[in-house]
Amino acid sequence: MGILDGFEKGLERLVTGAFSKTFKSELQPIEISAAIKSEMDSNASFVARDRILVPNSFTAYLSPADFTRMRALGETLILELNDQVARHAARQKFQFGGALGIKVAEDGSLNVGQVRIASTTADVQVEWTPALDVAGTRYVLTKSQTTVGRDASADIQVNDNSLSRKHFEILWDGKRGGVRDLGSTNGTKLNGRAVNEAGIEADAVISAGQTEFVFRVLAKSVTNE
Repeated sequence: MGILDGFEKGLERLVTGAFSKTFKSELQPIEISAAIKSEMDSNASFVARDRILVPNSFTAYLSPADFTRMRALGETLILELNDQVARHAARQKFQFGGALGIKVAEDGSLNVGQVRIASTTADVQVEWTPALDVAGTRYVLTKSQTTVGRDASADIQVNDNSLSRKHFEILWDGKRGGVRDLGSTNGTKLNGRAVNEAGIEADAVISAGQTEFVFRVLAKSVTNE
């Protein structure tokens, strides 16, 4: 573990431990993510020189008030938590004993701002959900065809005068993604190459008008209990 990793871990303990008891502030999603990462780090097990196993199923217990707020965020919260925790595991070279699964639950013994994490290795089913990142905003894609353009009639409207009204669309069949130009004036590029229609992989960059869009594939997990 590097110096910065150790510093981040100490900061996470501060935020999710005594700090939350002193200041009765509402819990934020980033604090849940930090608490899960800390739980993962604490339960890492070396089984070989190049293999570090960690739990794959995490439950974040929140106060009733915080749980109500977080539940209102719906699926978006879980997708973001899965994404952040998976990236942390990759950076630390951790391996899961199964697919990653995260859920939130209510604990009446906790005060506002507190979070308690329970972890285990469990059988988890995973569904993949596509998303599009643009200018710091993430759009979770819930349709098999999602149009993007400058007009309000597009599913995702972007304020870019170089875009056509409906410039391109993202295709999703539940497992695989694609991008299709919709006869735009200025064309659509995928990873710098002009395309009319093409398959698309996670983290690919779509360029249209003056805007770049990053295609993401996020894990939506369900623990079998």
